[in-house]
Amino acid sequence: MLIGIDIDDTLVNTREKQLIYWADYVTKNPKEGYTKEIPNTINDFGDEYVQVFWDTYREQLSFTPTFKENTSVVLHRLKENNIIPCIITSRPDTKYKNLKLRLKNWLKENNIPIEILYTDVRNKGLFCKENNIDILIDDSLNQIKSAKENNVKAILFNNNPNYEGLQTDNWLDLYDILIKLKEEQN
Repeated sequence: MLIGIDIDDTLVNTREKQLIYWADYVTKNPKEGYTKEIPNTINDFGDEYVQVFWDTYREQLSFTPTFKENTSVVLHRLKENNIIPCIITSRPDTKYKNLKLRLKNWLKENNIPIEILYTDVRNKGLFCKENNIDILIDDSLNQIKSAKENNVKAILFNNNPNYEGLQTDNWLDLYDILIKLKEEQN
């Protein structure tokens, strides 16, 4: 079984860093309509002010967040159970120098056993379908909906009371869900 895992706020605690760097950014670069509260447009690169934020803090936001609790242990256990994890991220190759190599090194330094990396993926559901990835794990409800639209199993790594599908925000629970799905598949 091949599973695709998002990085930001699924594998690592990106939001914690965003809060810190966004507060710093709006303090140093005040602009009407923007406060220390992270805007809904944080991932909308059509927003020029937000784009400057990303250009300024991209490196810190990409390679310094802490990994979620139990991530390494669970990923090692999954591999022992022939569940192969891969990274599927929307991080664009054009915004980083040697992105895949840096990600591989960063994962290795943190004892994260993932060697298959897909970057610059905007529609993860369609990507999973086209690349025979069995399950998508992502914190974005839009990406989860895309997976379902493409007949790919999906697990929302988030707590959303309005979502009725599989979801968790805990890696130990995620392990249990994946083992159960694998048993159902066999």
